[in-house]
Amino acid sequence: MARRPLAAPGLLGAEIASWAAFTPSLIPRPWPSTAMTTFSAQVSGHIVGVAAGVAARAAGRRLFPRATRAARRRPRTRDAVALAAHAAMSAVTVGVWLRSIGHQRTIAALVGYDELASARAQLGGTAAGTAAFLATRAAAVGVERVHGGLTGLLRRRLPRGLAPAAAGALVAAALAPPLDLLVVRRAIGRVSRRAARLNMRVLPGRVQPWEPSRSGSPWSLEPWHALGAQGRAFVADGPRARDIAAVVGADPRDVREPIRLYAGRVPGRTLAAQTELIIRELHRTGAFRRGHLVVHTSTGTGWVPEWAPAAVEFLTRGDCAQVSLQYSDLPSPVAWLTDRESPLAAGAALFDRVREEWARLPADARPMLIAAGESLGAIGGQGAFADPADLLARVDGAVWSGSPPYAPIRRELTRRRDPGSPEIAPVVDGGAHHRFATRPEELWESIDGEALGHWARPRVAWLQHASDPIVWCETPLAWRRPDWLRERRGRDVITAMRWWPLVTFWQVLVDGLTSVAVGDGHGHRYEEEMLPAFAAVLGAEFDADRGGAAGVRFARAARWIRRNSVG
Repeated sequence: MARRPLAAPGLLGAEIASWAAFTPSLIPRPWPSTAMTTFSAQVSGHIVGVAAGVAARAAGRRLFPRATRAARRRPRTRDAVALAAHAAMSAVTVGVWLRSIGHQRTIAALVGYDELASARAQLGGTAAGTAAFLATRAAAVGVERVHGGLTGLLRRRLPRGLAPAAAGALVAAALAPPLDLLVVRRAIGRVSRRAARLNMRVLPGRVQPWEPSRSGSPWSLEPWHALGAQGRAFVADGPRARDIAAVVGADPRDVREPIRLYAGRVPGRTLAAQTELIIRELHRTGAFRRGHLVVHTSTGTGWVPEWAPAAVEFLTRGDCAQVSLQYSDLPSPVAWLTDRESPLAAGAALFDRVREEWARLPADARPMLIAAGESLGAIGGQGAFADPADLLARVDGAVWSGSPPYAPIRRELTRRRDPGSPEIAPVVDGGAHHRFATRPEELWESIDGEALGHWARPRVAWLQHASDPIVWCETPLAWRRPDWLRERRGRDVITAMRWWPLVTFWQVLVDGLTSVAVGDGHGHRYEEEMLPAFAAVLGAEFDADRGGAAGVRFARAARWIRRNSVG
């Protein structure tokens, strides 16, 4: 077998990719994130290095045949040069790694990350990622040797050019079934079984509601046990009329008991049956006689982030009804990877059916109809609308938070943003209807501090943090530098962040795993800003300092929500 040179192009590519992996991204990296980023970058760099090496050798044989033959005759000289190159590259690697510790601490301060980014944790993550890469490479070398042996055997019976391809097909055919059965299917099956068990639980601190205005109560058409874990949390949580009166300082007689309705995912129950159940619950509770009706599209597990419905209930003094349903019990990333149709279908089915019933009411007796969703819920919620114009035509307002970049309406609005406005906070048509904000102040002025003027109705608020990897992670990030990394960085993004082919995609993808382990108003945590966002969309009158609206001081309501959120 041919002797492998010390200067293996794949290893060189992996080491260069490591330099990029150590550069800063959006979220501080605990050691598992460092391990995953390092491993992914090294594998990508190795593949690129191997491909570049093959191309370089082919070009060398064609363009410089004598020099190529001479280099083969002097392996010791070649290896000495390779060792010197490796030593120099290792020194660079150590320097880049040491610098990354300072970057991680800077990012932690920017996004309110409590844990200190220690050198020990980063070293452990780097070592774990590199070990995983070397193990993967060893396995790949074994597969390569099997492929080479098969190629040699097949050349006796097949044309020389067909033998490598045939050998590759045989190896792939031999490996694919066990990999699919033992790795992919087993992993998905394990996640699915765990999700099903969690969905059957009653989450800590939740008890069956006794208010007739809530699904799961003894008066409800939807039994408590059918709601699923997150559905039970949705109807059990939130302020009651007495809480709202105490927080806003209102006469209890002027506050109504909020309505929360939910349809669980029950075996054999169709999406149409779920939406019909919601309609029956809306009529049972008198929801269409309330002043505000909010349709929330849930995330993969059926979760509706508590800050959104609670904000509406305080701002309307309980004069609201809020509905949602469960279409999956899988975590959002798994739900999106395994079934991309369900979130969109669920969002469209629920909103369309509610709006159909709403439209039958006299025009002057209809509640204000609001759409809302966060993360995967934002994608699903946008599935009810054909385009931005259709959204404005069919809602009285909407609040989307942490919407991923492949959400169709958000993508279109970002693409046609006003010249000069950045991708992280685009201004669309001067902010006439749609307003993007990385913080609440940007609902009224651009990220550059310029006033946006009159906000016409219907109003749509798009909350997206500059440091939220869920908002920015998309496949083209692997090969194309996005505008948000060409333009000025957001207020909570380190200025040293750069775009690297392949590597930045892995960095941002891994950042998403810890994107809620940061402070409120950063990463994928949308909490207190829900109060001013919904206040603006509902058309509430703001206080002079914009620290409150509709007689509700945001800080006081936020304290109640935070204190009473079970998690």
